[in-house]
Amino acid sequence: MDIVVVGGINIDISGTSDFKMILGDSNPGQVWASLGGVGRNIAENLSRLNCSCRMITALGKDMHLPMIRESCQKLHIDLSCSPVIPGARNGIYLCVNDEAGDVVAAISDMKICEAVTPQLLEKHLQVLNGADFVVVDANVPEASLYFLAEHCHTRIVADTVSSKKAGRLAACLDRLWVIKPNRAEAELLTGVPLHDTLSLQRASRVFLEKGTKHVFISLGSQGVYYADAEDSGIQPCHPAAICNTNGCGDAFLAAASLALAHGHPIQEAAQIGQAASAICAKSEHAVSPELTLQQLEADSGIPL
Repeated sequence: MDIVVVGGINIDISGTSDFKMILGDSNPGQVWASLGGVGRNIAENLSRLNCSCRMITALGKDMHLPMIRESCQKLHIDLSCSPVIPGARNGIYLCVNDEAGDVVAAISDMKICEAVTPQLLEKHLQVLNGADFVVVDANVPEASLYFLAEHCHTRIVADTVSSKKAGRLAACLDRLWVIKPNRAEAELLTGVPLHDTLSLQRASRVFLEKGTKHVFISLGSQGVYYADAEDSGIQPCHPAAICNTNGCGDAFLAAASLALAHGHPIQEAAQIGQAASAICAKSEHAVSPELTLQQLEADSGIPL
């Protein structure tokens, strides 16, 4: 499949404590640095699943640029539609994980994404509309998200990114093929407080009534709530030894969207997504080098 990803690329710096976290103090642990960004992570996951991926993003002219270009070239992620902005620096995502690998706190510097303007997207409308589906993350400015909703006629998959940025998608819900918020982001976008299965059903119904076709609400360690016009339910997490949860949501969205594009029902898409998330959780990287189509099919038990 040919997929275009509109979103961010950044440097991920991730630290995981060896023991129970003591806030306000130095904690022994392990620290990794790698390439990341919601958009780039999704593109890498899709590329590892044998998709042809192109990114539309903005790149900073800094010390990290050669590493970004070299990595994307090796992963067959096409950056030809992504301009380099003189004087700008590439994004950085800094996160601290507890001893279980769950994020305690994170800071995301994605100001470079402000250069992903409607004018840039307009230049590449032919590329966007020629894709099997387009993935967009909410690091992109609200005006650009609205431009995509108005002018991109292929299927659109949206990652809400964070509670601070999820609201940018509010005016686009009628054009979304897939959305994947967590609890807080779903509450923000639907106005429904989430505290049990019934409230998850109500929130999903709001998304569906607004026009979104497929909804995945991340429930953390409790799994994911999935819903569309045909089915709804909770898909538990796939069993895995957790090293690092950074990037697990990106792996889920990439695999679940690909499964839907191949015609799988939403429950199977959720199962495939959870298997991809578990593969990611076992890795120290935001995208697991162990992710392959064959491994995903073996772990999920479902042929793609």
